[in-house]
Amino acid sequence: MPGIQLYFEDELTDEWKAAREAAIEWGKLRNHRKTTRKNDRKYPLYVALDFQEQGVESPSKITRETWLDLVERYRNGKTRSGDKLKEDSIKKRKEGLVQILKANGLSEVLEFIEVWKHHDSPKKIKWWNESEMEAMNDFALRAWGEGKYPQRVIAHLLFYSICPRIKDAGLFKWEYLNLENSMIFFPATKNSKRCQHMIEQRFIPIFAAYKEHVQQFEGGDVYLFPRSMGHKSGSERNNSDTIGEKSIRIWLEWIRNNSRLQDGTEIAPYPSHSYRHTMAMRYLNAGQRYEDVSIILGDTIATIERHYSELIFTPANKLAFEKAHPRCRKEKAIGTAQPEWMERMVGFRTPATEFTAERRKGVLDVEGRWWTLGCPPFNQIRQNNTSVHPNC
Repeated sequence: MPGIQLYFEDELTDEWKAAREAAIEWGKLRNHRKTTRKNDRKYPLYVALDFQEQGVESPSKITRETWLDLVERYRNGKTRSGDKLKEDSIKKRKEGLVQILKANGLSEVLEFIEVWKHHDSPKKIKWWNESEMEAMNDFALRAWGEGKYPQRVIAHLLFYSICPRIKDAGLFKWEYLNLENSMIFFPATKNSKRCQHMIEQRFIPIFAAYKEHVQQFEGGDVYLFPRSMGHKSGSERNNSDTIGEKSIRIWLEWIRNNSRLQDGTEIAPYPSHSYRHTMAMRYLNAGQRYEDVSIILGDTIATIERHYSELIFTPANKLAFEKAHPRCRKEKAIGTAQPEWMERMVGFRTPATEFTAERRKGVLDVEGRWWTLGCPPFNQIRQNNTSVHPNC
């Protein structure tokens, strides 16, 4: 049940409370970022209360059996939410427990907890194809022309242009946009990496007009989505100067749900994070490098490669396939000595040199001679007019 708080600090026993506070201080000593410090408070609280409900009075009382039993409870949905936890979620709770154990010097318990590994599960990446994205762009432009919800249109165009994380979108400042040069630059909150991308020319006038529109709201000269332009609610949980993450998600869903393909088909109901997946797949399917995607998304190259490499058959992959399968395709014999109606096998061949592909496994020395195991150099074979060694 996302959005509903189920774990509370005042439920902790004195021993678990002290252990969790030590874990929080441990995170501060490690100089964790603001977003990581939030997890330092959250996951140790979750796992502490989960153990309490099992009757484990303190972290020092954790045994192999109680830990493995808790893991099975997670997998079978015996949690406060009643939902089965995914392996990645269990991994995060384990990380919270590890932090508790390290902060409190419980090395014996830590030893068997760190041995446990979560099950790897295939990543499910959801992205929109080009037709779906253009359908959303078309609806957004119509909504802008009709004067409907300009902030929702801009939210979509921002995500289409550079797809920030939802937290960064709410904090987006006008200083990050250079409309004269059609560029966006901003620091990602998660890792402080500098993200950058270009804005399509067709959207520049819309961003410029919206900038003038939002000036009438307090904070609109600084932020794209100042809090003052939102509707008052009974909750004052958001103390920020900007619109909250929930509102931005609703805006993006409104664009998606009202957009249609040319045949009337609805857009796939993917979450806002799919803007990031869509951008990555757009670039990689076009044969671009992981480095290009990294500059836009603000993720490391290793992270992007880990998430997307299994989904993309790049031009480099195709080239490797054609090299390994020289008879992989046929084409018309146009421009050859053969009849034009004839189809012939084409592909990569071993270059026309004196060496076969097998022989080129040898080593070329500084004098230009090839050496292979158990064979005289090929140049020497030629000079002596001797036959090639049978093992070469």
